[in-house]
Amino acid sequence: MRKLPDRLFCKRSVLLNILQMSKLFFGLNMKAFKFLPITILSSAVFAETSAVASATTQVAEINVATPNALNTVDTVLPQLSFEAQQARAAAMARQAESFIQRAEEERIAAEKLAQAKNRLNQEIAPNQLLLASTIAKVYLDNEFSSIWSDKRATQLFLKEYAAFAASGVSAKSTKALQQILNTPEDSFARDILLTDSFLDYLYYNKNVGRNADKWLYRLGSYVTKAPAESHVSAWLRAVRNGSAVQYISALIPNNHIYRETVDRLFTMSPNSTASVAKKAANSKNTKGQKGKAQESAAGGSTTFAKLALNAQRLRLIPSFTNGIFVNIPSYQLYYMRDGKQVLQSKVIVGRDDRRTPVMYSKLSNVVVNPPWNVPPTIKAKDLIPKFSRNPGMVERSGYEILDGRGNKISPSNINWAQYKGKENTFPYHIRQKPGDNAALGLYKFNMPSSDAIYLHDTPNRGLFGKNDRALSSGCVRVAKSDELATLLLKEAGWNDSKKQGVLASRKTTSVPIRSDNPVYLYYVTAWVENGKVHTLPDIYKYDVNLPRVSIDWMKVKNVI
Repeated sequence: MRKLPDRLFCKRSVLLNILQMSKLFFGLNMKAFKFLPITILSSAVFAETSAVASATTQVAEINVATPNALNTVDTVLPQLSFEAQQARAAAMARQAESFIQRAEEERIAAEKLAQAKNRLNQEIAPNQLLLASTIAKVYLDNEFSSIWSDKRATQLFLKEYAAFAASGVSAKSTKALQQILNTPEDSFARDILLTDSFLDYLYYNKNVGRNADKWLYRLGSYVTKAPAESHVSAWLRAVRNGSAVQYISALIPNNHIYRETVDRLFTMSPNSTASVAKKAANSKNTKGQKGKAQESAAGGSTTFAKLALNAQRLRLIPSFTNGIFVNIPSYQLYYMRDGKQVLQSKVIVGRDDRRTPVMYSKLSNVVVNPPWNVPPTIKAKDLIPKFSRNPGMVERSGYEILDGRGNKISPSNINWAQYKGKENTFPYHIRQKPGDNAALGLYKFNMPSSDAIYLHDTPNRGLFGKNDRALSSGCVRVAKSDELATLLLKEAGWNDSKKQGVLASRKTTSVPIRSDNPVYLYYVTAWVENGKVHTLPDIYKYDVNLPRVSIDWMKVKNVI
């Protein structure tokens, strides 16, 4: 048998001593059995003096070779009955046997994995794979048989992976795609490269939703990692069951705008541009299509790279069937129910230094006559400097100052001068009471958000007349907030009479929303819909310095 590594050999020898001594003492009388701890500890000490720290750790798992265990053995063991001592020795023996078995299984598994890696290295150099160790295990589990024998599954995957690689999100993925294209189709090396790239795509696909703000808006932050074992296992089961096409199809968003945008890429080349649709005189129908904002630039062209990147941003939207959709650079909100548009409204979004984040949430409630608990940033940067100059503005503007217990503090009792230049140290909360002129207006539409982002009404109606409406501190102001509230409150069982009565009372009332209303705040500046390319201004400069990818696009077209 192959010699064990020193670390495992020491652990194994110690535990064999324990196992043998435990069994030896089963047949002895009570007096002789009391020497068992001394013999066991002698074995452990031998391992320790051999400078094998890990052996001590493993022995500690069975309550020997540690100071605490030594004390326990000296005081407790002699008090046990002979039968109890035998049971203790039997338990120690079972643990020792279990560890030895596990160690042997780990050794065999490591040896097989090393052999698998060596076999793969004969086909492809290790530095050419994104996930060499994971790939070795996949082929080991699959007995080194081909995984990509289904040509349709291969074509479907390569189309999706090419669209991802073209986006510039991952330079390594772009290189991996080119390696596939440069490798003979029927070779085992190509099968390996396809698997390597698929696991890269699988990890991206399963995690892009929670990492979109980094991966899709700060290019260069994506790092390839092995997908979860459960996802790899599910895929391999599909391959073995002949349902690889169905598995890959389920990874593709059920969003026709995404599919149209991806399809357009394969009519272009990385160096080409696409004509942009002129703004239609009557754009109502196209705007309503799947709730998608459709404000097009007047003429011009858009690059392949911009479409490719925005296609990946579109995959964050499963479909435009139900919910509230706000494409941030379009300054428009769409409310969709059962695939039909029931409301379109202008919105105001965060200015460049206080950007509205890309996010997905669910509407939880509508607050009628909402107070405004001023966020720390606005409090420190906007209100405290203003109130320091004129404390009388606090009450005139409908604000109140509260301590940590909710007690009101008179503005005249605050030494505002001491917070000049130290606004972040202001120890009180600032809240604005409900009212026609309150910052949140008459309605607030709540949704869980780590950034404290929500939709709301506003008394400043004139701002909706501006073309550039990146004006807020991050939240989304809705022009037709009364219409949106009416629709949502109706779903909650309210009629117009009840709504008007609560508004007149000025009483703050929170109304849970019964229906499932997802909220998507997304950022897409170029897409294809109904065969036309549409673009929007890049208000947050997320598209600046789009990377040029190096892909033989003709080869891509030939294999899909």
